[in-house]
Amino acid sequence: MTQPADWYADPSDPSLLRYWDGTAWTGHTAPVPVAADGTAAGPGGIAGIPASLANSTLFTEHAEVATTGRITRQNPAVVKVTIGEPVLVSRGAMIAYQGDVSFAYQGSGAKKFLKAAFTGEGVRLMRCEGAGELFVARHGHKLHLLELGAGEGMSVSGRSLLGFDATVSWDVRMISGGMGAAVAGGLFNVELTGPGTVILATDHPVVLNTSEARTCVDPNAVVAWSAHLPVTTRSSVSAGALVGRGSGEAFQLEFGPGGWVIAEPEAAVPTA
Repeated sequence: MTQPADWYADPSDPSLLRYWDGTAWTGHTAPVPVAADGTAAGPGGIAGIPASLANSTLFTEHAEVATTGRITRQNPAVVKVTIGEPVLVSRGAMIAYQGDVSFAYQGSGAKKFLKAAFTGEGVRLMRCEGAGELFVARHGHKLHLLELGAGEGMSVSGRSLLGFDATVSWDVRMISGGMGAAVAGGLFNVELTGPGTVILATDHPVVLNTSEARTCVDPNAVVAWSAHLPVTTRSSVSAGALVGRGSGEAFQLEFGPGGWVIAEPEAAVPTA
């Protein structure tokens, strides 16, 4: 009886698997995987996977990426954090972990708590520590890694902040502008100061140079901006139209020259 198409031990080299297409051996080979205990593993280096699944794109294209450093990108929407030094992530960001990882609510202190409560938003963080690997994501959004040097800083919208190293100091800041800022929804932001890595969740960002011209951004489109960049609110009521699509209000955040600001389209709200 003819052997079905599958991966089998290479007749000429027992250290390799070779693909049999049902009628003949092909030129496709792969090393025989070895499990952590030194025994032969299934295709893709994962013990227990039948050889019949070896050519499935689910396993060949989406297997866990080998750890290459403190944070390893698995795909555009998932990163793997190697836990040694603690990391802070937004609650709900964990999708999996391997090893001995513990989780604890990260308090913000009374001062930060009161400021966050006043804005109606908060930074709900979990402190993750131990020895292992933590996989984090945010509803399939694309993740971006930013490295802050010692003393370097940035301000981030709470809705775009996924996590950061415990070495990064943070605080809740208020944007000046009084009632206009509150109505615009731009009163609240998180200021981060390095050293350490910051993880942002944003799908289609654009980075604007605020020194080129007056830079105004819809509050609901703001992702992050240079630390200590002057920010005020600007009203477009006199234009006779609601200019910003995201906020639903005739106010924008105006950023002073000398830095950068990241903006992105707000996700569409499904209609009935």
